[in-house]
Amino acid sequence: MRVILGIVFATAVGGSALAADMGMPMKAPSYAPAFSWTGTYVGGNVGGVWGTFNTSPTTTNNLTGAVGAPGAIDIKDSSVIGGVQAGYNWQIGQWVLGLEQDYQFTGLKQTSTFAVPAGAFLAGDSMAVKTDYLAATRAKVGMAWDRTLIYAAGGLETGEFDVTSAYVARGVGGSPALGFTDANKLHFGFNVGAGIDYAVTNNVFVGVEYRYLDLGKETYNLGAFTPAGAAAQTGSS
Repeated sequence: MRVILGIVFATAVGGSALAADMGMPMKAPSYAPAFSWTGTYVGGNVGGVWGTFNTSPTTTNNLTGAVGAPGAIDIKDSSVIGGVQAGYNWQIGQWVLGLEQDYQFTGLKQTSTFAVPAGAFLAGDSMAVKTDYLAATRAKVGMAWDRTLIYAAGGLETGEFDVTSAYVARGVGGSPALGFTDANKLHFGFNVGAGIDYAVTNNVFVGVEYRYLDLGKETYNLGAFTPAGAAAQTGSS
């Protein structure tokens, strides 16, 4: 399963550990800001997330090893997201460089159900994907105009996901209705984004940001079921 997400943080709030007018010393500065973004900050955010989970469910015959692949399924969903972040900014003239770590939590979850039989899967079989958390380690670069900062950012993205499969009863000689969860699978990928911050006071800023996440691909165990009159099948995606 491959995970691709987009996030818009509608509100971000941070508290700077340093006051204004405490810029870093420079040689012959060509730009002398009235407000400095240099300092440590912590804060919270809330926004919206939407994502595509590219799944390719397969079954493997436990006797023959034959693999069945009915085709790719894209599971899409959107939800609210929120979290916390901490970082440090260095302002050098008009340029602002920074490092940031954040953790995000969301109710992003979606289920895809087979409407018709596909390979060894029957109508009513389903897969559900749940996001446990997301975490980003990012570098930032931006330009400041006094209390306004426009920036781009990117770096490492990690996320933890659960995939649950549910199978309808297979009839006489087959398995009963079953469910299986492959939980706490860690994905590694990257994030890129851009945003704008505004310092409301010397120690508090608010902002908005868009972020794109690609969390790569991992294989999930979808458990096993036994079709009526056939060998058991092990599912994966």
